Amino acid sequence: MQFDAAIFDLDGTLCDTIGDLHTSMNEMLRTLGLPEVGREVVVASINNGAREFVRGCLPDNLKHDEAALDRCLAVYKECYARHYLDTTYAFPDMKKLLSDLREAGLKLAVLSNKQDAMVKAIIFRIYGNSIFDENVVLGGNDFLPLKPNPAAAYYLAGVLRVRPDRTAFVGDSHVDIATAINAGMYPVGVSWGYRSEEVLKKAGARAICKTPDELRHVLLG
Repeated sequence: MQFDAAIFDLDGTLCDTIGDLHTSMNEMLRTLGLPEVGREVVVASINNGAREFVRGCLPDNLKHDEAALDRCLAVYKECYARHYLDTTYAFPDMKKLLSDLREAGLKLAVLSNKQDAMVKAIIFRIYGNSIFDENVVLGGNDFLPLKPNPAAAYYLAGVLRVRPDRTAFVGDSHVDIATAINAGMYPVGVSWGYRSEEVLKKAGARAICKTPDELRHVLLG
């Protein structure tokens, strides 16, 4: 299949962000006198935006206390604002792949459930200003619902002026695959992120790539 565009998830797809997420979460928990969590809890809780990330890392007695969650979320955002670029880095060979895709004529965008300002800061600090245009790097905001709702994916397709059915949606999680399917885009999973191949297959990925070279082959044919 030939594609006119590709929309990429950020965490676990373009960048390894888990170290800074873990640091920030445990700083929030320490600050509020709550028990810290291990990496496996952090990994299990990501993908659905900051609020649900915090919820997943709280003790069971607080997970459904929305007022307590509000307080925890506010502290978490302060912590992450201090740490979100401490150790986050691009996965190996992804910069070269994106450059090659753009040179081949594909239109590229980013869609994440992470806070919008931080998505933009991470992308432009790590990937520079020559691969993605600022208006197609999108995170969680007040005017579009989070993935797997397809609204933000449709919005990006409109900005790029491409048809959804000629757009690949690339991500490492079931949430990304569901977003692609909901938007009528081609769902591509990458297995170097935070979810297993089995999770991606079960979610409905049409292709699963183990390396950026495999992803290049899927996107460019």
